[in-house]
Amino acid sequence: MRKLKLCYLFFCLLSVVSNAQSLSQGVVKLAQYNNPDLPKVDGTDIWNDLTGWYDPIHQKEYAICGTTDSIYFFDVSNPTELKLLQVKSGRSVSAKNRDFETFSHYVYCVSDQANGDGRLQVFDLQYLPDSVHEVYASSKLGKYTHTIFVDSVLKRLYMCSNTLPIGFSAMDVLSIEKPDSPSFLFKLAVPVKPTGGYLFNKVHEMYARNDTCFLSAEYNGIYFFKLTDAQNQSILGSITSYPEQGYNHSSWLDKTGKYLMFTDEDRALDIKIFDISNYANPKFVSSFNSSDQAMPHNAYWIGDFAYVSSYHDGFVVYNIKDPTQPQKVAWFDTHPDEPEIYGGYKGCWGIYPYLPSKIILASDLTNGIYVLKIDSQYCGINEQQSAFKKTAIYPNPVTNILHVAFHDLHEIALTYEIYNHLGMLIRSGHLSNHTTIDVSELIAGNYVLHLKANNLNSYQSFIKQP
Repeated sequence: MRKLKLCYLFFCLLSVVSNAQSLSQGVVKLAQYNNPDLPKVDGTDIWNDLTGWYDPIHQKEYAICGTTDSIYFFDVSNPTELKLLQVKSGRSVSAKNRDFETFSHYVYCVSDQANGDGRLQVFDLQYLPDSVHEVYASSKLGKYTHTIFVDSVLKRLYMCSNTLPIGFSAMDVLSIEKPDSPSFLFKLAVPVKPTGGYLFNKVHEMYARNDTCFLSAEYNGIYFFKLTDAQNQSILGSITSYPEQGYNHSSWLDKTGKYLMFTDEDRALDIKIFDISNYANPKFVSSFNSSDQAMPHNAYWIGDFAYVSSYHDGFVVYNIKDPTQPQKVAWFDTHPDEPEIYGGYKGCWGIYPYLPSKIILASDLTNGIYVLKIDSQYCGINEQQSAFKKTAIYPNPVTNILHVAFHDLHEIALTYEIYNHLGMLIRSGHLSNHTTIDVSELIAGNYVLHLKANNLNSYQSFIKQP
């Protein structure tokens, strides 16, 4: 009997190990920061979400990261060194959740599942690396807010699951026309069911492209809304029944707007892709995951790839050029327990994949902040440089007029698209062989110019100065 028990234990362990992934493939660690003596929640959790910011004037890169009680500001311009610049109070304490979004040279900060003085905070980053200045801090527009999203085109800040000093809102929409002084625009009018009661009570997280918003509504699924203003709000469609349905957490669009990718924040539930060409009739395309028991958290669609923070499995990259057949191509496990015991919320919480240098910022709840680099042979990082021969854009940085010069392209129809740092399409048009693009109305920041001619594609980054 004892031999049978040992044999059974051996095969159980073998099964766990066989489902686990190796520590990394195609991703290398450049730097890491952690302080295990910082205040914890749930026994081991120190860090939560993070974001990045690129200073186009001084061409430097930064990371903004959250802990249970503070906000950390790092210089990551030298990616092999996480240089801590400043630590600011997050106002609330014992915060399980913080969220961050940047706009121009400001970062917006909120917290949730916390104690104490919760409030919306705004920091001015333009004086980095010397100093960071808190320019706004108030609970008037949100005391505890679960997640936020910035639409830089409409200059809106979306406040999801927003607890106010008095009352609660599934989602509020703020104006950041004056970035250091946000103001209330309107609240989401959640539709009422024919049988009574609201379709959902909370928006956990959302994604917006122009005034079309994709709202993850926990176990109620995901809803598509057109939110023009307070008086013009309409539901366009929804996905409320789908394979491996769970706690609908967050979503992201591909650049065409045809495909929507979203996660369910429950163990062993896959990432899903739907064709939403017809909002009224979304169609399931595929699902995928890093391992049988993994729990994907946040997923970002960039070009042909999905970049995912996947808790116990760490940072994972998928090739989704063919959305019907996603392929896991690279990863780095920030939570390398051997064997990995899946359960609860441990490991990689957040990632930021939008810095011009192509480094990846990642946060692990217990193990701190990582700077990672993806090997181009796994993810085609260098494909931006291979499309058009001798294509040039200048000046770069640019203030008003961006010149685009092509060679050896005779009588070919050329088009362009401009995407902001969140991968949102903000402009498109047609080009001649030698042409200019007026970018004077763009806000300062980092952009990608996508040039297209027949089956040729070129992606070039440019910096817009004030």
